[in-house]
Amino acid sequence: MVGLEIHTMQHTASTLIFAVCLGFPALTYAGAPEDPAVPSGTATQDNASSGSTEIGSDDKFVGTKEVAAEDAAAEDGPKDPHAEDATEFDISLGGIFSTGNSRSLATTGLTNFRLRRTIHQFGASVAGNYGATGAEDRPRGYDTTVGNVQGLVRYDVFFAERWTAFAQVTGRHDPFQKLDLRMNVDPGFAFYALNKTKHRLWFEAGYDFQYDLRTDEALVLVDDDGEPVLDLNGNTQIDPAVLKTELNHAVRVFAGYSNKLSERVGFDTGIEYLQSVVLGRRLRVNYLAALNTQLVERLSLAVTFTLRFENDPLPGVGRLDTVTAFSLTYRFF
Repeated sequence: MVGLEIHTMQHTASTLIFAVCLGFPALTYAGAPEDPAVPSGTATQDNASSGSTEIGSDDKFVGTKEVAAEDAAAEDGPKDPHAEDATEFDISLGGIFSTGNSRSLATTGLTNFRLRRTIHQFGASVAGNYGATGAEDRPRGYDTTVGNVQGLVRYDVFFAERWTAFAQVTGRHDPFQKLDLRMNVDPGFAFYALNKTKHRLWFEAGYDFQYDLRTDEALVLVDDDGEPVLDLNGNTQIDPAVLKTELNHAVRVFAGYSNKLSERVGFDTGIEYLQSVVLGRRLRVNYLAALNTQLVERLSLAVTFTLRFENDPLPGVGRLDTVTAFSLTYRFF
């Protein structure tokens, strides 16, 4: 589905300031498949990426570039099995550093790789976010307010005109969600209900296996205000209801929509729902919207809004995280 902590407001504000200073008002579109008629070595005008620095089972508009569009496939008769072959690699970076009366810093980065050969495709992504504000009690110190690292690998096989089968693994290290590691394994199928070059609607359904490795802080017993409960000797206590590791099994559904508004501007959105089959109250909802603008041949600017909702979080962790981010993306190939 792709960060997102209780304290992300500082990161969001910093990232927005960074984008305004750049002077560009929009972002990148995933783009339609490359025209097989383009000669080898000729650059196309596809944008670099969706621009989001959050990745995971909820955050993937890879489908907008995977399945050949119906209107494109109908133009030249029999389809070339290598028409959709592609090798892509891009990097997105952003950041801000301020001193004086207001001290803060924020950095964000994302890298994507996609390899497509005939009906087989492999993709991988790595993302990281960090933010800090000046510490009140230390003139030169900073307090971390955002910090996470995420990774994803995914394999797809396009076995029919409108159908794909996929398997993906995602990992997330996020101390602010009290997670040393959250790993999700998601096999499933995707169906393209609307499959045009500039207009796509698709659905995914499958199974989600989740493995959580909690931080030591997550094991501490806290009161209703989120403060540690101390024993008579002033020591913290272990919460018997919280385990160091936990497994979960869930049903996963996803709906995605992509619309290329013009040759250089596109809009993508998607929503994912995961319902545990182990505990009824345990569910998660993830949402992403992205507006993309291609600036020049390989450089794009993206603004994204991401929402993560978890109905049964760990004690002391909020249910809802959101982030709005701007980023510049450069596509190497």
